[in-house]
Amino acid sequence: MKLYATAIKVTSLAFLILSGSSCTKDFKEINTDPVLITKDIIKPSMLFTLVLKNTIFDSYNTGTFNEYANYYSNQGSGTIFQDRDWSGSFSYTGNLINISEVIRLTGNDPALKNQQAVARIWKVWQFHQLTDVFGDVPYSESLLDVEDVINQPKYDTQESIYTHMLNELKEAVAQLTNEPSLASFGSADLLFNGNADRWVRFGNSLRYRLAIRVRYANESLAAQHIADLAGKPLIDDNAFNAKLRTIDGAEAANRNPLYNSFVNSNGYPLWVGFTVTQNLLERSDPRLSKYASPANDGVSGHRGRPMCLFTDEKQPYAENTTAFLPMPFRVAAYDIVVMNAAEVYFLRAEAALAGLSSENAAQLYRTGIEQSMLQYSVAQPDITTYLAGTFGSLTGTEEQQLREIIIQKYLANFWMGAEGWAEYRRTGYPEIWTGGDLGSTNGTIPRRGTYPQSEYSLNENNVREAASRLQGGDKMTSRIWWDAKPGLPYLHPKQGTFPPEIY
Repeated sequence: MKLYATAIKVTSLAFLILSGSSCTKDFKEINTDPVLITKDIIKPSMLFTLVLKNTIFDSYNTGTFNEYANYYSNQGSGTIFQDRDWSGSFSYTGNLINISEVIRLTGNDPALKNQQAVARIWKVWQFHQLTDVFGDVPYSESLLDVEDVINQPKYDTQESIYTHMLNELKEAVAQLTNEPSLASFGSADLLFNGNADRWVRFGNSLRYRLAIRVRYANESLAAQHIADLAGKPLIDDNAFNAKLRTIDGAEAANRNPLYNSFVNSNGYPLWVGFTVTQNLLERSDPRLSKYASPANDGVSGHRGRPMCLFTDEKQPYAENTTAFLPMPFRVAAYDIVVMNAAEVYFLRAEAALAGLSSENAAQLYRTGIEQSMLQYSVAQPDITTYLAGTFGSLTGTEEQQLREIIIQKYLANFWMGAEGWAEYRRTGYPEIWTGGDLGSTNGTIPRRGTYPQSEYSLNENNVREAASRLQGGDKMTSRIWWDAKPGLPYLHPKQGTFPPEIY
């Protein structure tokens, strides 16, 4: 199966045998396919740039994950809880193959160890996106070199995948140094321009994210890595945010994907989700005007659009009566954020709240809010006023405090749909109201994607074994390994009541 094989094809020459005679002149040239890209000529930097660009652009779109997180609601999506072909998200071709090849191509030269380290970090970023959708996936036997390809790789458990990814991040960060003799990717590195210190901060912060993600499934594993990260460099200021700047130019492929959708749809709006506007309004949050433009009718204000509306429920959320995404998100040259300081502060706040670190949860929570508001250029007096108000401090039970931390993380990660959906599944927050279009899940926000049919055709025994490990089988409602918090999902306080506005 080419699905799991390397994209770089290695040429092997066969003997040319002619009846009665042989010819050796120009043997290599005659027997080498001129269209093959071989390992001796491929540049790891070119592959690395391609992978970064493709994967980061793919994360910033109007896709399913943004709808599941209710950052965005599409009037034309139909039944979004209907099971579908998830093969687009279950892709081992292209980006995952290429990042694996970068790691191999830089593995034998000590001068390229920094390049290999950052490629290892980025491969973890890609794989955590994949396993967070499906749970168990091919991992240890996938993406091998062409000579070692396993056509029907086993499905590793998500627990083993996360354990390996956490260790991989630790080792890759330790591999990075500032030795001037070591090559970097330089300008081919679209995130950090070859800056090793910035990759150290990102790698450590990503490890913190993964450690918190497994908290309810394996607290000792989470605690082990959180303790190891104490005092290590993190993304602790917006100056260190991981972000990619798109280009305002003639080449559409390099422009902000949301700008392209604006142009291609003749300026059609993107509707902001009800969950976003509800939580901003409830908190009198100054980011409201940054995240949502008021409805065009001049009356409905910042009415966000809920998900899964039946025809008779759509009437209050028409084109002119619904808040929409402001133009600063849809300009051609835009910073697509991969990870920001605010998220890292909220990760640390949760760890402290749970007793997994000795830091001050309340102070980390406040700093996270401040970093998020600064990221969106909220005026300092407005930040000060907010922090002095009801939602500027952590109060209540531990669960109530966790709820506020996660809601603030949800808001800080606006339009990072994969993260919003993952954290909703992991913690139950924020509570999301859903309409009457129930789909395949009876109205429950999906907990995972189902394995694509191609796997049942090409890797049947292994995919069926993985499906058998899921309680409930290969369904969108089955919970993956880290989705282990008891009592989920939590219902929205207005679930079953229409309309759901509470103001």
